[in-house]
Amino acid sequence: MKQGNCSVLSIVPYRFLPPTSGGHLCIALTHHYLGLLCNDHIVSTVDNPADDKYAFYLHKVFGTGKLRYRPYYKLGELRKIAEENNINYICCDHPYMAPTAIALSKKLGLPWYMRSHNIESERFRSYGKKWWPIMRTFEKNMMQRSTGVFFITPEDAQWAMDNYALPKEKCHLAPFGTTFECAPAGHAEAKSRVASQMGLDANKPWLYFLGALDFYPNQHALGLILDEVIPRLNKKNIPYEILVAGKGLNSELQQQITDTPNIRYTGFIPDLDDFLKANDIMLNAVLLGGGIKTKAVEALGYNKFVVSTLSASAGLQPDVCGENLLISADNDWDAYTDNIVSAINKTPAIPQAFYNTYYWGNIAGNMLSVLQAG
Repeated sequence: MKQGNCSVLSIVPYRFLPPTSGGHLCIALTHHYLGLLCNDHIVSTVDNPADDKYAFYLHKVFGTGKLRYRPYYKLGELRKIAEENNINYICCDHPYMAPTAIALSKKLGLPWYMRSHNIESERFRSYGKKWWPIMRTFEKNMMQRSTGVFFITPEDAQWAMDNYALPKEKCHLAPFGTTFECAPAGHAEAKSRVASQMGLDANKPWLYFLGALDFYPNQHALGLILDEVIPRLNKKNIPYEILVAGKGLNSELQQQITDTPNIRYTGFIPDLDDFLKANDIMLNAVLLGGGIKTKAVEALGYNKFVVSTLSASAGLQPDVCGENLLISADNDWDAYTDNIVSAINKTPAIPQAFYNTYYWGNIAGNMLSVLQAG
């Protein structure tokens, strides 16, 4: 039920509609479900198209140039929107707009919160940016000045406590979620449909790798599946099919897939619901890059087994994933392959605790409770 006397103003300084990445989807769905509970207003850029399927109010205030990141940019317009809509809480995604959020909170006497999608200074340091220490000082200061910070992963929250001296009471979790409240039905029917469409054997276990295939960490992971996992899996003498889906796969990997039995490249799949319901096991073999692997949360939400490296499981909460999440040490491909075989021989049964933690409605409800308690 929407709490009409509660209004949130969030600052998102870039186009996120329609969602084209996990980060965009995280913003859109977080605020959609918040918008079902309270009056949720997003101030963003003019290039966001109108989309009435979401429950939040979109205010297209910022331009698309770099000027929008300047402190206090459009502060007068933000204040007007806040006053006209009786805003109670101010939020901003990432630290960049925190000075503007601070100024707005001071003028209105309201608390402000930050949504941290990752530790930005660590991301810049991993990319070799020479000015990452400046970002570390800035990010630390902004987090310390906030009323609270919502982190995607427990690891990021702990890192901020250890390295930014952020008090535990300021650290809150708001993970990437799932739209399912419980395990969806329809696996057998979807598998039959996809088998007919793609000319596949529905009696074989289907393993899949899905993502932006022009993204190097995903290319690297796919190379490991081809070079390390498939040779070991073939020695097990069990039937299987691996489906690789996504845009941007380079010609070299496409040729390697063509030359390798039991794996095929499907290309981009516009409607993933049937594809995800039909498959049996997600291969989460990524070793590079940080942050939570949103496709793993998606797979678990569909009640799939996720066979993961330790690095690729970062940000997930294994205690609520039951036996659907199988983790092996990085580069231990024998153990990784054994986990695939184990998954093939089991029936997935994701615990309800997973949905209690990762259902977007529950995540939004927890966020709203934090705001109202602060």
